[in-house]
Amino acid sequence: MTLLIIGTILFFALHLLPSLPLRASLVDKMGVKKYKLLFSLLSVLGLGLIIYGFSLSDFIPLWDPLPWGRTAAIFTMPLAVILLCAADMPNNIKRYVRHPMLIGLMLWGGTHLAANGDLASSILFMSFALFAFLDVILVTVGGRYKPKAPISVAWDAATVITGLVVYALIFHFHGSITGMPL
Repeated sequence: MTLLIIGTILFFALHLLPSLPLRASLVDKMGVKKYKLLFSLLSVLGLGLIIYGFSLSDFIPLWDPLPWGRTAAIFTMPLAVILLCAADMPNNIKRYVRHPMLIGLMLWGGTHLAANGDLASSILFMSFALFAFLDVILVTVGGRYKPKAPISVAWDAATVITGLVVYALIFHFHGSITGMPL
């Protein structure tokens, strides 16, 4: 559990940096390339600690999963994955959904929190959902949102199809990846 907590703190502390004035100071001191390299390396380390720490964590029940939690996760995850894909693909979805990656993370974390009732899952999913919620606020307050210009609807279709294919792969291999078959 300790590695999960350390990884979670490291990963999210790093990912809050872009929303804080400290980032500009670090970039000034290190340069953009060194900052991005260090950010990437520490992010991978944090994510690795999260994954490894989660895999080592004992099952400590906190509550019984909500009866509808598993069903909600199965039906909201396609939308969450489409939003995650939309964040990094050209599309018009970003014109209507300001923060698709963060909203996708909130959906992923929130529905998985409802579907699981153990301590490690609560730390993992609540951390992602709360981080995403906090970052939406910080990005909005910080004025970092830039409106997107309209593009071909074909990109929207490609984004949705990509998201659905990724979801299908996750659904199919969920048991192999997480140890929790669907």
